[in-house]
Amino acid sequence: MKIVEFMKDKMVYIVFTLIFSSIYAGVHHRSIFLSLKVTLPIALFMMLFQPMVFMDIKKAFTTRTRVKTKYLILLTFFYTLLFPVLTWIFLKFWLRMMPNTEPQLLAGMVLIGLAPLPSSSPAFTNLAGGRFQLTLVGVMWTFLLSIFVMPFYAKLILHTIIQVPIEMLLKSLILYIITPLIIGQLTKYIILHWKGTDALISLKKPLIGISLIGMYWMIVVVFGINAKVIVERPELILIGAITMNIYFLLRAAIAYFIGKALDFPFEQNISLVYSTGSNMTLATAMAIGTFGPLAAVGTALGGPFSDMLLMIFFVKLFTLIRKKYIHNERKSITGG
Repeated sequence: MKIVEFMKDKMVYIVFTLIFSSIYAGVHHRSIFLSLKVTLPIALFMMLFQPMVFMDIKKAFTTRTRVKTKYLILLTFFYTLLFPVLTWIFLKFWLRMMPNTEPQLLAGMVLIGLAPLPSSSPAFTNLAGGRFQLTLVGVMWTFLLSIFVMPFYAKLILHTIIQVPIEMLLKSLILYIITPLIIGQLTKYIILHWKGTDALISLKKPLIGISLIGMYWMIVVVFGINAKVIVERPELILIGAITMNIYFLLRAAIAYFIGKALDFPFEQNISLVYSTGSNMTLATAMAIGTFGPLAAVGTALGGPFSDMLLMIFFVKLFTLIRKKYIHNERKSITGG
């Protein structure tokens, strides 16, 4: 499965290559990309299926520790109150800067702000030296919260900007979140009972490959369809990327300093920081299903253009902090 490893390791480069090449092709051949719009639900399902198969909801909440309890209380506060408020402030700030922004694009940017943790958060947490299992619990917990948080706050925040069809929003929720979860969990149950754990584990890499192909295909179609809008208003992408980076950096900074104030150990605080990211896959599914392909450009501003880059940056940052911490510890021991 070297091809899967390549698609994972080179994700940032592949994503940006596809974005710019799709924009170029979309300017000249938009009709081709419009004909591919019907494939988006398939691409979205491909993206979502793998994490749904390997989501172990029961195991995540069967063991309780003091740190995990504090972590879940904080995470619940973040995702049910703090992040929606920050998203509302972000929207107001954006409208002052760019009052003529297309409402569908704004809807995508709001949905990425309300989305749960990305399934890649535990892996990045591990690379940064944090507690993998803690962030994994956060992924599952915020996923469950998102079933209520995303429709409620999307309606509350966006109702003055764009008509929010609540029925369509709930339909997208069922189609792109609940249905893949049910199918994924049934698939896991059948494989475990018929073939065993080894068979399930052997499927992980192929399913990751399918998920990545779905994501790459979605990027090609979405940016190809919206190429003309992007080329005519490139400042949207530039300012949007900068603003979303500031937004997600602020979320991470708040989490880090709250964790320090509550005496979270360093490793757990890393997990808390990585619990401020956003699941572009789920946000994009909801955005396309409810507001159309242009909304997916808004979610992309919070995905590959900001949140994904910050996750990589935090790995480097926490590695440096850890080295400095170890160096200071050695100095204090040796008296140097």
